[in-house]
Amino acid sequence: MKEKKILFIDDDESQRKMINDIIRMFGYAVETAADSGEAMQILESEKYPLIIMNLNMPGIDGIALCKHIRETDSESVIYALSGHAAEFKVEGFEEIGFDGYLSKPVKIKVLKVAIEGAFERAAMRKEEAAA
Repeated sequence: MKEKKILFIDDDESQRKMINDIIRMFGYAVETAADSGEAMQILESEKYPLIIMNLNMPGIDGIALCKHIRETDSESVIYALSGHAAEFKVEGFEEIGFDGYLSKPVKIKVLKVAIEGAFERAAMRKEEAAA
C-alpha cells in the first residue's frame, strides 16, 4: 500500500478534476475513477490508504462498492461523499464499512482535515494488522 495516495471515485468529471487538483495541492498523490467498475479494476492491482467515493453513481453505487471493497480490504479508510445525504441513512454507514462521510460541495478545510485524519487512522490500522 503506497503512503499518501488517495483513490477518488465520482462519475462527475468536473468534480473529479476539482477534487484531484485540491488533493494534489495538499501534497498527496491521487488517482481518479469515473465509476465503480473502473475503481474495482484499479483496486485489483493496488491498495490505497484512503478511498473517497461518491454514493450516487450509475450501475454499482457507492454503498455496494464499499461493501465489495470491505470483503478483501480492512485497512483502507473509506469516506462516502454525497450532495444528497437525505437519500441515505448516514447513521448506518459504519455498519456498511464507511469510516466517514463528506457532504458536497465539500469545503477545502473540511477535506484537508478529513484526509489528514484518514492517513492517521490508516497508519494505526496497518500497525494493528502487523502486530
